[in-house]
Amino acid sequence: MIFPTRINGIPCQCEVTHYEPTLPGSFTEPPQPEEFEFRLLDRRGYPARWLDAHVTPQVEDQLFQAFKQHLDELDHPSMDQEVA
Repeated sequence: MIFPTRINGIPCQCEVTHYEPTLPGSFTEPPQPEEFEFRLLDRRGYPARWLDAHVTPQVEDQLFQAFKQHLDELDHPSMDQEVA
């Protein structure tokens, strides 16, 4: 999934390269936390590795929250959006 975003006010895109939801665990296995990996792209879709220098833990959390919001919108489109 690729979605538009901004890093330090710079317009770009976030490409989610890996996502694993939380696994609750079992009697023999401990719970596993969510995994979220991404890469930043420029507005044309080319890798923008120079933006990695601006990624802080707070930025990562914001990107993860935006990703989850996009997932939720895909699962539950609003009533005014046309569904194909």
